[in-house]
Amino acid sequence: MEKYSFPSLGVAGALLFGLLTMEYDQFYRELGMAPGDVGLEYSTRLSGSAGLVLMSAVASATLFLLVAGVLKAARCFGASWVRDRAERVWSFLWRRERRGLTFIVCCTLSVLLVGALVTYVADEMADRAKSGRWVEPLHVGPITVLSVRAYPADVRLAVKDSGKQLNLETVNSSQLLYIGHGPDSVVLYDHERQRPLYLPAKDVTVTTYNCETWRAQRHSRCDG
Repeated sequence: MEKYSFPSLGVAGALLFGLLTMEYDQFYRELGMAPGDVGLEYSTRLSGSAGLVLMSAVASATLFLLVAGVLKAARCFGASWVRDRAERVWSFLWRRERRGLTFIVCCTLSVLLVGALVTYVADEMADRAKSGRWVEPLHVGPITVLSVRAYPADVRLAVKDSGKQLNLETVNSSQLLYIGHGPDSVVLYDHERQRPLYLPAKDVTVTTYNCETWRAQRHSRCDG
């Protein structure tokens, strides 16, 4: 079975990397921006796909052992007709020459399940940001799988300029979410007007609130 395991995980990793790239594109596109606007790098997506591979590997092994356990229990404790059918399935799936193929099927199903889960989570994150609610990156243990965020933010001018002050005053700062930053700009999302804002990093000071910690203090911007 080992000769099938590593190639299967390699293919799964490539598929999940592609899926993760699509989910990043989907999340930022729904907010009217692109991953490059917030400086999303290849290494970030690669580490995220490693987390998905880990999830898929655990799910594959769990599914493989679960199927084996159910069939073994049916062969030992089921009614006669159940034992007969379980024996046939066991003989078909767990022969030495077919065991690797069975594992590949489990890997495929696990990748589909993990992919569907990540798609659902990414869509939920985008919907939360569009409705003005905070979003935290998705973690699997110490690994960040989906490095997207939308933190409540307070924006202040770092320079005195009446023209820039006027532009900033046209925005309701209580509706702004911090999405990230590029080389020269801070990227915010105005959920009231459903649009992104790109402000020169040298001209503004942005204070963000990590709602995982501020929630304990019942900060008003972290409700929901």
